[in-house]
Amino acid sequence: MIVVPTAKRREVIALRPDSTGDITNNKSAQIWTRLKDTPDVPSPLIQGGLVYLCRENGDLICLDQKTGKEIYKKLTHRQRHRASPVFAGGHLYLTARDGRISVVRAGRKFKRVAQNNLREPITASPALSNGTMYLRSFKTLWAIRKTAK
Repeated sequence: MIVVPTAKRREVIALRPDSTGDITNNKSAQIWTRLKDTPDVPSPLIQGGLVYLCRENGDLICLDQKTGKEIYKKLTHRQRHRASPVFAGGHLYLTARDGRISVVRAGRKFKRVAQNNLREPITASPALSNGTMYLRSFKTLWAIRKTAK
């Protein structure tokens, strides 16, 4: 499945990956379409049979991947979100422009497990590599990882 956001609060479309040709108006290429509460800039995240949409206002929306049915819509942090969510270690990381990072347990029930504040503006999506999360603010590059015990 390919989940395509269209930005500017327009639809999010789940497409069949084996579709060919111009599929712009080809309904048989579409698995489901979501018309409301869609993200502006952040890309969708697919994990464990769920699709996560982070809206620019901080709302996190969880959808069933197969049907597109909404499972929940919850506020993470009411601040502008431009970065795309990332998944690591069973959690979603959602970065707000004011530098606050909400950590939400992945799954069908919403559970925010932490909220960290870097106190620096951030618009870039986190990057993950070899157990390290990289966060780029306007002035700083952060590298965060577990330390050895």
